[in-house]
Amino acid sequence: MKIAILGTENSHALAFARLIKEKAKYRDVEITGVYGYDAAANQKLLNEGLVSYVAQDPHEFLGKVDGIVVVARHGDHHHEYALPYVKAGIPAFIDKPFTVDLEKAQELLDAAKENGALICGGSSLKFADEFLPLKRYAEKNTVVGGYVAAPINMVNDYAGFYFYSQHLIEILFTVFGKDIKTVYASCPDESKNRVSVIVGYDTFDVTIQFVDCYHYAAGVVCKEGVQTAVASDIVYCYEKELDEYFHMVKEQKMEQDYAEYKKPVTLLHCIQESYQQKKVVEVKW
Repeated sequence: MKIAILGTENSHALAFARLIKEKAKYRDVEITGVYGYDAAANQKLLNEGLVSYVAQDPHEFLGKVDGIVVVARHGDHHHEYALPYVKAGIPAFIDKPFTVDLEKAQELLDAAKENGALICGGSSLKFADEFLPLKRYAEKNTVVGGYVAAPINMVNDYAGFYFYSQHLIEILFTVFGKDIKTVYASCPDESKNRVSVIVGYDTFDVTIQFVDCYHYAAGVVCKEGVQTAVASDIVYCYEKELDEYFHMVKEQKMEQDYAEYKKPVTLLHCIQESYQQKKVVEVKW
């Protein structure tokens, strides 16, 4: 299988390229080339012998590859880079944030569905082993509350709040599900890494905090008891992301429906609307 990696400025590009080179299970995968605007990142991939070609245009690989891995830091590039490929029916891994713009997310997913392009991606935190026991605990007991905390980077060149925030959302979805009704968010200063949100489900609330701390934490409060978990080193999740992508291509089956990939973007927009307008926002999926 021939693939192209689009967006070399992200450390994920280097991690994926190293895994493909080093792991025997990916021996049938060939990185035809990469595209990225960061010359230093491109050169590092070349210097390590991980790739042999750097394209001058993200769409240069059309007709030359069997799949794409889109890992650009700015979510707006994900739509820009991936759209022509999914229109051609090429399977795509699209990193977090899936997109920044809701309309672009919908256009990308509609094009993929219409042309039979398989899609996967989002945040790797949905694969974090540390939180899976919490998911099972929530499913077996009566949830009455909960908590999730994850890092945020509010001031950056990659759409501010949207750059890093999908990581927390994927943990929230994994542990507590997606049947969210409302959000009420507070952000005292958008130049600080501090956003707190009350997420309303049917019968319980979950407090989520985007914080200035590079650790991930969650807790499930049930009538039957409480379970908590913490994750700090989540680099192992890169391999889980690649496995999902190549399994999807091999089996020609997506792990979830197209519409599910828009949900993190929808929720992030609701959170931002809430803290900017200082009001409770109803989540309309």
